Amino acid sequence: MLENGKKLFPILLIVLLPLMSLTAGADFSSLAVLSDISGKVARPGDLVEFSFTVEKGYNTSESTSVTFFIEKVPENWTAGVYTDGSQVSQITLPEEADERELTLKVRVPENVEDGAYTVKIGLKPYGENRRNYDKIYREFTVTIDRAAMSNLEIYSDIPGKKTHPGIPVSFGAFVENKYESRANFRIYLVSKPEQWGVDLLSTDGARITKLGVPAGESQEFEILVNPPLNATKGDYEVLVAACPEKGNRSVLLPISVSINPELSRDQDLSAYVELNSNIVGFEIRPETTAEFAVSLKNRYDQPLKLDLEVLSLPEGWRAEFVNDDDEEERLSSLMLSAGEELAFTVKVKPSQNATSGLYPVIVAAVSGNKVVSRQLEVNINNDLENEELLKVDSNPEELTLNPGSSSDVRISIENRGNDALEDVTLEINDVSGLSTQIQGFGTIDELEAGESKSISVEITANANAGSGAKEIFIRAKSDDLVSSEKSIKVNVEKSSSSGLLGIAMLGFAVLVLVFVIRKFGRR
Repeated sequence: MLENGKKLFPILLIVLLPLMSLTAGADFSSLAVLSDISGKVARPGDLVEFSFTVEKGYNTSESTSVTFFIEKVPENWTAGVYTDGSQVSQITLPEEADERELTLKVRVPENVEDGAYTVKIGLKPYGENRRNYDKIYREFTVTIDRAAMSNLEIYSDIPGKKTHPGIPVSFGAFVENKYESRANFRIYLVSKPEQWGVDLLSTDGARITKLGVPAGESQEFEILVNPPLNATKGDYEVLVAACPEKGNRSVLLPISVSINPELSRDQDLSAYVELNSNIVGFEIRPETTAEFAVSLKNRYDQPLKLDLEVLSLPEGWRAEFVNDDDEEERLSSLMLSAGEELAFTVKVKPSQNATSGLYPVIVAAVSGNKVVSRQLEVNINNDLENEELLKVDSNPEELTLNPGSSSDVRISIENRGNDALEDVTLEINDVSGLSTQIQGFGTIDELEAGESKSISVEITANANAGSGAKEIFIRAKSDDLVSSEKSIKVNVEKSSSSGLLGIAMLGFAVLVLVFVIRKFGRR
């Protein structure tokens, strides 16, 4: 029996020692790394993601800090550890948290050969209270198979474009669903140059993070890339990825943007931009506005931002650039896509006292220090028949007043032009023996094109006004636009009844005087 016990003792010792070691290790091991999947199949150019969880070890409740490092990665491959979308090199598990989910992202180069490749990461606890500095390693395997089928595809018909610093460039992109049922796909930005802006947009301009695509179909979206103003000349890559909503195998779409900081130095802006007007000259009176139909066309193969400027204008004149679709909208700059042409109007308003003669007006489109210009001409001819744009009429045009009496006259103001007029005022000259009173404020806030409004004016003959015909002149004014004068004839007449009364009173005074003399004559 004792002999048997001596034979079993070495066997029991071999079995118990590992268990004792595991128990002791549980007291000192502060970390555990768990991963359900450690191997995946991918194709060249794929972005492969492995999810894993870092947990506090047995009997560990205090805060634990962990640092990560890539121990092994195939040549020309890149790998990193991410949490909440950001790459990390260390994390801390606070007292109240026992675990943290992380992702190992591995980018496969395009020229890799088929085969199995190992990526090895290391984890190491650190901190003042850490006595155990043993490293923990985990291996993940990526098997490259060019024949492997992907259930999604992301692509762009034009994956490379040129632009200028500060000018956005747009790429049309598509996600194709190769599943047998409808699926949702995450769309996200993987990398971009520093300080660049990148937006992933739906076809109606909304920012997106996911796309729902029917089985066997594709869904379009937009990649809007905005380089900074200080971007230097060169080629830049923006990397966008798509993956199934509940998966972690991404397909990459590289987008290339070439920056050309400025237009060719040896070419004028006219080599890239056309500034045209079919009619470059108008003959008008000084109170009329000349309106030139102008078009601006971008012949360059990239978008251009152009400022609109007036380079030359006679003193006292005004010029403005007006949107054809909204006359209330004044333009100062335009953004033209490659090959795009836009039409607008240049309105030139001469000064009211401009004399007859030919006046040049030079307008321009400007990009940086380059200019393309067009000369427009306005011929002022004061002998032209004045087509009244603002007209006044009175009703009645003639009236008769007795001294001290008054009468109302209706003054009609009509806008015969094509534009609305603001702050239209009525002006009346002073006439001796007459006084006028404009009812209300005598101002029309706005008078639309073709519209007519009336103002009431009270005309009074003063009590001491002498008989005879008098004339009142009225006119309407809006800014620099003045109507022709309209006259109202006022006849002042003393009534016959008042004359007879004066004669009777004079006769009565004579009779009273005769009676007094006879009765009281000289004594």
